[in-house]
Amino acid sequence: MNPMINTTSHVIKDLEQQRFFKLVCGASLTDVEMIERLTFIFTLAGAHVIDLAPSADVIFAARRGVEKAIELPETSKPLLMASIQLDKDPHFRKAEVDYNLCDLCSACVKVCPTEAFKIENKKFIYSIEKCYGCGICPQYCHVNALSMVDTKPSPKETLTEMISLGVKSIEFHFGKNFQKVEEIWTDVRDLVKKLDLISFSIGSDLLSDEDIKKAADLCYRLAGSRIILQCDGTPMSGGFHNNSKKSKIGNNSNNSSLHVARIIQEEKLPVYLQISGGTDENSFTEAIDSGVNINGVAIGSYARKLLMPYLTDLEENLNEAVMIAKTLVDSVSGISCKI
Repeated sequence: MNPMINTTSHVIKDLEQQRFFKLVCGASLTDVEMIERLTFIFTLAGAHVIDLAPSADVIFAARRGVEKAIELPETSKPLLMASIQLDKDPHFRKAEVDYNLCDLCSACVKVCPTEAFKIENKKFIYSIEKCYGCGICPQYCHVNALSMVDTKPSPKETLTEMISLGVKSIEFHFGKNFQKVEEIWTDVRDLVKKLDLISFSIGSDLLSDEDIKKAADLCYRLAGSRIILQCDGTPMSGGFHNNSKKSKIGNNSNNSSLHVARIIQEEKLPVYLQISGGTDENSFTEAIDSGVNINGVAIGSYARKLLMPYLTDLEENLNEAVMIAKTLVDSVSGISCKI
C-alpha cells in the first residue's frame, strides 16, 4: 500500500483553495455493492469526501472500496462522511409498496434511477436497499401502490455508532426545524469534538430566506468556524437531469442551491460554503461566475446516474467510469476563497 497523505489536512487544504468535491452516495442508499463500487471509482478519481448513509454495513462497504483504490499509486484517501437526521428531511426516506394494489404496469420500473424495481415472472420485486428516496415513483403509479416513508434514527445513538466505526466526518440534516440542532447539541457536543470535519445541510425547499440566515448563524455559533454549510437546492433532482447546456445547476432551473449560498455569504461567516442538490459538472463555474464564492460542490444523484451503466462490469468499464468521475471531480477548480 502506498504512503498516504494525511486525509484531513488534504481535505481542508482543498476546501480553502476552493477545490473541494464530495460524492453523495445518499443518506438512504444502502445497496452495499453499489456503494463499494462508487467509492472505489471516486477514490481513484480524487474525491475528497464520500457521503454515506449512517449504517454499519454501508460504512464497511465504502471502506472496502477505498482500501481497494488506495492500493494503486498516487491515490489519496477520502474522508468518509455519515449523514445524520435531526428532524424530518427528504434525504431520509424510502419508497413503500402496497403489493395488493400493484397491477404490474411497470411505470415505476421505467423511471427509477437506481433500478430498485423489477418485474419477474409476473411478480413485482422491490430492492429497498437500492432506494435513495428521490420520490419520483409515486408520481407515476396510477394505482397509488407507492408512497414515501421517513426513517427516524436517533442522532446521538447514530453518531456514537459512526464514531465507533472510525467515521471522522458527519453531516447533520435538520429539515425545517433548524432549532433542533441546538436542542440536541448538549447531547452530542462531546462526540462532535472527536470529528475532523462537520457539515450542516441547509435546504432551500425547507426554509425561508430569514430562516436560512438564522440556521447558518446558529450552526456557526454552536460548532465554530471551519465547518461546512451545505447549501441544498432540490435534493436528489440530479438523477433526472436533462443534460441540456441551457439548464442551470443540474435540474434546478431556479438555482436554489446558489440562492442559499448567496444568502449565507452575506452573513460573512468564517465557514466553508458547498452547494448540493441538482448539481453537475457546470455548477462550480456557474456559481463563481455569478459572484458566489463557494468552496466546493457535492454531486449525488447526477453522478450515480452517469455511473450506473458501468457498475455491473468494472473490469471491463473501469477506465471509462473513472474518467467520467474524474470529469466531475475536476470540474471544481481552485480560486482563492474570500468568505
